[in-house]
Amino acid sequence: MSTMQAKKYVAAVLGGSGSVGQHVLKTLLKDSQCNKIILLSRRELNDLKALDPTRIHVEVCNPLDDMSKVDLSGTNVAFCTLGHGSSRIATKDDLLRVDATIPGQFATTCKAAGVTHYCLMTAAGSNENAEWSFITKSAAGGGWYNHVKGVAERLTVEAGMPYTYIAQPATLLGSPHSPRIATMIPNAILPMKYSSANVADIANGMVMKTINAFQEDRTGVETISGGIPISQGK
Repeated sequence: MSTMQAKKYVAAVLGGSGSVGQHVLKTLLKDSQCNKIILLSRRELNDLKALDPTRIHVEVCNPLDDMSKVDLSGTNVAFCTLGHGSSRIATKDDLLRVDATIPGQFATTCKAAGVTHYCLMTAAGSNENAEWSFITKSAAGGGWYNHVKGVAERLTVEAGMPYTYIAQPATLLGSPHSPRIATMIPNAILPMKYSSANVADIANGMVMKTINAFQEDRTGVETISGGIPISQGK
């Protein structure tokens, strides 16, 4: 009985300088099957590139709104963890641009480059039908925030890659942008889909599930909500 040999791959990451994205990068670097990691960014990320100058390549694209000249050729898998660092003070249009329009364009660019397995991080409660509220405005968990995340999911699925994994975490423990009061709520009293988890565990689970899907040639769209389920990487 023959054993399937693991495939080498090239990965692309949008949002690699963020709290989750940095851990996605570090998790990929631990995988000997990963030949190269392309970080798409508005600026040079010399601190991250220094982690492994041989395998990490920074593709500068400023502004991120126009990816027409981005070179992702040869990329097999991709991860999008881009998000507005301070959604509660963002305008409606800016949140839509950063958290939906740009991720949607990245998905389209990845599809054109031949990416087969893609992971998008949005948020628990994501719902394109959610509406603006003058109470929550653009804050995380509010109507407009959930609407924007839903738009990002739709645009990504519409890109049409063979496999898309949508990870919808709730509170990100270890992120400077998570409200302190939310990080203090114990998972024991929360539904699993709203469970919190550390950013490193969430990143590890996202990478594990996406790379396993790539190695096994799985297809389709999978969505998992909650920090604990995502961290399990199943």
